[in-house]
Formats: sequence, C-alpha cells, structure tokens
Amino acid sequence: MRKLIASTCTYCSQAKGKRACPALGALICPRCCGEHRLVRIECPTDCKYLTTNESYQRERSAQAFVMERAKALQAYKDSKAVMAVVGLEMTVYKHLTKHPQTREWEIIAGMEEIRKRLSPLAFPDSERSTHGESLWTDFEPFLKEIDRSEAADIIGAYISFAKSFSGDELGSRQFQRGLLGFLQQYQSDILEKMPQQENQSRIITA
Repeated sequence: MRKLIASTCTYCSQAKGKRACPALGALICPRCCGEHRLVRIECPTDCKYLTTNESYQRERSAQAFVMERAKALQAYKDSKAVMAVVGLEMTVYKHLTKHPQTREWEIIAGMEEIRKRLSPLAFPDSERSTHGESLWTDFEPFLKEIDRSEAADIIGAYISFAKSFSGDELGSRQFQRGLLGFLQQYQSDILEKMPQQENQSRIITA
C-alpha cells in the first residue's frame, strides 16, 4: 500500500506521480500539475515546474496579447488617457507579483471596481472586494493628470479586451499570462523603474 501511494499521483490517484509537488508535499502526475497549478493548487513561486511552464506560456501568449490589445485601444492611441491603461497594467502586475494565486476573475472584477469608482455615478458605500481595494490603492496615483471620465472610458474598453482574451474556460489564466508576458518582453524598461517609482505619482514611459 505504501508503495502505491508513493508512486501514484497524489491528486488524481490514477496516473503515475512523476513530479515532486512542493505545495502538496507528494508526487503528482504531469497532467494534474499542468491543469491545476495556481488554480486548485497553491504553488510556491519558486517551484521549478511553475516557473518553467509559466515562462513558456507567457512567451506564447504575449504576441497575441500585443495584437489584441492594440486593436482594443486603437481609438484611444492619441489620448492622454492611455496613461490610465499603463497605470492599470503596472498595478495588476504589482498585485500578481505579491499574490500569484489570484484568480483571473478576481483581477477582472477588481478592474471593474476601478472603473465604477471613476464613474460620476459611483456610490461610495458600494460593496468592494479585497482585490479591488488593493488595486485601487496602487492605481489612484496615476490619475493626477488624467481626466477621470476619459480614464473610465478607456478602462472600460480595456476590461472588455481582458474578458475576451481570458475566454470562457473555467480557471483561465490567459489574460494574466498575456499581460505578464507582454510587460516582461515589451515593457521591461518600465518594470525596472517600478521599485524606484513605487511612491511616485506615475511611471515615465520611453
């Protein structure tokens, strides 16, 4: 019996466990590792399977993300409100760095809360989530030189893009992977400035 437990996937109890899962403290099969990482399994950020696979998935998603993002924001390319999107993406990046287990729907819901706060019809006592509060705290400084109604408009367009890119699959991480890959491949200069500019009102882009 001990031999069976030691060699069988601790998650599905069917396939052979080939990977040592630090989160579960036991062997797991590659399929369960791929399907459930960061969705049903709280993987530590230093897990070698997580870092290797996520890097690969981000690279794949980044190119599609760039093209779809450009289409979604085409109408706003000459608007100063584009800085609101830059701020939002930096805010989400910072949040995911601190909380890598955050689910995709929680991020999108948090962005929705930001959009609602920017609306002139926003109700100050409306229900707010922990993720939404965290995102708003880091995002608000970006609004100092941006018209809030314009920011709400462009963020609404960005949220529609995020939902479309995420897709309908339960537990999807497509948007997160695309965003992280996009920032790491195409906006690395901005990410490098983040620690020095964490307390400043905005991040200067090239």
